[in-house]
Formats: sequence, structure tokens, C-alpha cells
Amino acid sequence: MARVRQRAEETASTPIQSRWARLRERLSLPGLESWSTNVRTVLLNVFFLVIVVVLVPLLIGQFRRDQVIIEPIAVPEALAARGMTAEVVASRIWDGLSDVRRAAKTSKESISALPDSRRVEFSFPDSGLSIESLVFHVRRLFNAYETRIAGEFICETADCAPEGLRLRLRVVRDAVDLVDLPPIGASSDRDYFAEGASGILAILDPFVAISAASEEQPLSATILARRMIRSHHKDAKWAHNLIGLIRADEGDAKAATEEFRAALGLDPAFIPARVNLGNALLKAGDLTAARTEYSEVRRLDPKNVFASEGFAEIALAEGKTDEAVAIYLQAADDSPVDPRYPTKAGRILLNVGKTDEGVALLTRALELDPGYLPAFAELAAMHLAKGDNAAAERIYRNAADYAPEDADAQASHGRILAVVDDFTGAEQRYARAVRLAPEDAAYRLEYGRVLQRLSRHDEAMTQLREAQRLAPENADVWMSMGDSYRDTGRNADAVAAYRKYLELAKPDDFMRPVAERFIELLSG
Repeated sequence: MARVRQRAEETASTPIQSRWARLRERLSLPGLESWSTNVRTVLLNVFFLVIVVVLVPLLIGQFRRDQVIIEPIAVPEALAARGMTAEVVASRIWDGLSDVRRAAKTSKESISALPDSRRVEFSFPDSGLSIESLVFHVRRLFNAYETRIAGEFICETADCAPEGLRLRLRVVRDAVDLVDLPPIGASSDRDYFAEGASGILAILDPFVAISAASEEQPLSATILARRMIRSHHKDAKWAHNLIGLIRADEGDAKAATEEFRAALGLDPAFIPARVNLGNALLKAGDLTAARTEYSEVRRLDPKNVFASEGFAEIALAEGKTDEAVAIYLQAADDSPVDPRYPTKAGRILLNVGKTDEGVALLTRALELDPGYLPAFAELAAMHLAKGDNAAAERIYRNAADYAPEDADAQASHGRILAVVDDFTGAEQRYARAVRLAPEDAAYRLEYGRVLQRLSRHDEAMTQLREAQRLAPENADVWMSMGDSYRDTGRNADAVAAYRKYLELAKPDDFMRPVAERFIELLSG
């Protein structure tokens, strides 16, 4: 029995000793080193797996993105000395691209451009490796080069005078396209760089370039859009839509409708063309067909405010003013920062005699945008009709303060200040309007008249002469010049100015008898 018990004890102690042996082996230096090596291997594998999971999609996204890089534009030393450095010119081209996109007034996405100096590079510390360099080499591997804009200013004179200063740009892709601009001459910097940006977009996104010029050059825009359509350009549907808008502006509803239908033939889900088709049908008086188009837009985009606007106009055409107001208010909720919809609802309420409700909605619109012309013009006109000039002046002042770079807002406030006989305040507003729009003859004329009321005739004549230079056939300018000559005792010059006014003025102009009387008095 003793031997059996001893064997049992030996058998029981063997596993325990084995486990202790294995534990001592793991806690020994060779064991710990092997364990730490395995842990490091696992952690490194996990790390590289995370890098692959994160980096590969990022590289693919960067590779697929067609961002346009504007490189520093080479400039002569004389130009750089005036502050127009290579980086500044690149930024001005960037601004020009933004100006052209705004002028295009299109919802179509355009190119994404960025000056090289504004790029942010992400690199791995102490490695010299960056995501941009990886993307660059991947693009080179597949011959998919990033679009870059380069170029230089060329001076024909040592002092780089504007008359001989011109810009040459290169759009570098798989090939190189040149954009040669004429000398700057009398063009403003902003207009000149916008012209250069138009040349760039004519290569990279021709539809946006065409759309930006369509208001001033509708015939040229139509021809170029037709060429896009004939060449089966990927933006052909946008070209049809643009031609349709041009035809609608010309009053040719039938041609406009055909163009919008052609755009939808290329893409039945093209919402801008369907909205415009609905608008054309509504204008033509086909309410049923217009409702059908707006319903399809609503099906494609349940929150589309342009469809809501169409439904509201249909309700208004059917005499359902309450329904139209309700739809506009829903559109205002769907587009909470757009002052257009509370303004339209407010104007409907004013027209049906609900003045307090209408004023409340117009005020709501002005809280969103104090410079929104349809709202503040309606409210100001109402206050002026009631003789409440002070209330009207506050509305115009808010608009001018909200948009200090808007020449029309400044001049409009100056005009109402003159109405309330605050000529000092009016002079300040007109002075700013003239600085913002120095080529506007109307602002010069009104500024000169305000200066006359302040008895500052020399300054008034300076503005009036500029107005006469800008608009030599404007009879009112000559009438105002005659007034300043008369008030400063220059009777002969006054008579000559009044005679010039009579020569240019319409036969039924109400100031003709006044000018004739002044000529009679001053000639005697």
C-alpha cells in the first residue's frame, strides 16, 4: 500500500513540476526575447494592415481626383517690385476662376483649382515620404498626369507698363495648351485675370466658360454650345439647357421647350432641365403640363424648392392665393437662408390687402439678407408712399451697411438720403459708389448734383465732366453743368450748356421749359 501511495504522489507531482519548468523557461531571458519578438511581429503586422486599409483608399481617391494646380507664374523683376509676385499672380488666377464660375450661374460642378503655394502636404515624420509624392509617382506610372497651370508675364518695356504687359498661360496635361492674353491696357486687374481664367476654363470646362459669357454674348454662347452638342461632349445636356435659357430670355418659348426636352432626352433625371421645362410651360400658360414636370422633379428630389416655386406659381395662376402663400412658406422652411421665398409670399399678401402679414414676411426676408432688392424695395416703396421717409431710409441704410462693396446699394442709400435732405450723408454714400464703380456715368451725375446742393461746385463740375465723358449723349448731365455754371456766375457757359441740353433732350422732356427760361434770363 505504501508503494502505491508513493507512486500516486510521484504521478501527481509530475504535471506540477512540468508546468513550473515551462514557466521558468518562458521567464528566462531567451523565452522573454522570443515572446517579445512575437508581440512586435503581431503589432507591426497590425500597424501595416491599418496603413494599407487607410492609405490605399486615400491614394485611390487622390489618384481619381482631377484637381488643378496653379503653379507660381513667372514675373519680371519690375513687376515683382510692385508687389505682383509669382505667388500673387497665381492667387489672382485662382480668384479669376472663382469670378467666372460665379458669372456662369450654373449648378454644374466645375474644376477644383488651387495655387501650389496653398497646398497642404501630409508627410510621415522623419521619412521624407508624403502622400503627394506617392500620388505623383503613381500618376507617372500610369501616365495620368495632374493638370497644372503655368505661365509668365511678358513685358515689352523696361518699366512693365500696362500697355505692353501681357500674360501667357499653359495648361499642362498629357499635352500643353496655350492661353495668350492681349496686353492689360486699361483693363482692371480683376477683369484681366477673369479673362485669363475664361481661357483656362475654355480648355478644361468649356461649358462653364460659355455659360459665364452667355448674358453679354448670347449669340456666341449659343454657337459654342451647339458645337459642344454636335461633338457629343459629355456636357451636351448642359449645353441644351443653356440654349433653352437663352431662347427663353429672348421670348421664344417654343424653341426653349425643344432645347429642354432635348436635354431630358440625354438624361431623363436631369433636374435643372426639367425645372426649366416646367417654367417654360407655365409661362406659356400650359398649367397641366407644367404641373406634370414639377411633379416629376418632386419625385426625383422631394425637397426641391424650384418645384415648390413652380407649384406656388400654378396656384397663383389659378387664383388660389392662400395655397400659393402656404407653398412658398414651406419652400422657405426647406431653404431657410434664401430670402426669395418669404419675399414672394409677403408680396402676395400685400397684393391681397394683408399688409401686416406681408410686412412681417418681407421683414423676415431682410433679416436673412438686408440687401435683397425685391424685399427692401417693396418695403421702402410702401414707406415712401405713406410719407414715412425715415423708415424707408433705415431700410436702405441697412442694405448699404450690409453690402459695403456693392456700388448700387451705396448709391441707393445716397439717393434716399438726398430725398430726406441729408446731403452730407448722401455725399459720403455717392463718393463710395463712385470709388466702387468709377465708370458709371449715372453715379457721377447724381454725385455731382449732391455736391451742388452742398455748394461745392468745383468738385461737382469734376464729377459732371467725368459723367459727360462717359455718357456724352446724356442730356441731364448738360443740364446739371448749366446749373453749376449759373450758380457760379459763368452765364455764357451756362447758356451753352443749356443749349446743349435742349439739343440732346427728348421733345417732351419736362425740364425743357426750365432750360429755355434760363437761357432767356441769362442771355439778357
